[in-house]
Amino acid sequence: MNIDDYCPVSEALNFFNRKWILCLLMDMFRGKKHFSEFQEANPELSNNTLSQTLKYMENVSLIKKVNIKEKTRNKTEYYLTDKGLKTNKILYELSYFALQELDLKDLNSDFNKKLENYYRKTLLDG
Repeated sequence: MNIDDYCPVSEALNFFNRKWILCLLMDMFRGKKHFSEFQEANPELSNNTLSQTLKYMENVSLIKKVNIKEKTRNKTEYYLTDKGLKTNKILYELSYFALQELDLKDLNSDFNKKLENYYRKTLLDG
């Protein structure tokens, strides 16, 4: 194989081939771990799509599903795996690019700076 014929970016994009994966990863970095929390954070995401995406993320080892037995009911929580945690720099760079290079009309410079600091802390320093 010729080195010019291989594109690792294309391979990464194929890996993250579902629309909601990056949003759900970001939610998990923000501390969300329950199905209902993902629904609240992404109201346009259907239950079926959320369920399928979480299953896909589990199958490709981005997250692990933990079933917790309680007295009155069972609870499911989702956690980032080591592989999932390694997406922090990707998410940070996407966030930084959006804040620096896209015309985000609703953001003023002070709020934009707060967002940059928040994402740096959440994804790189956290």
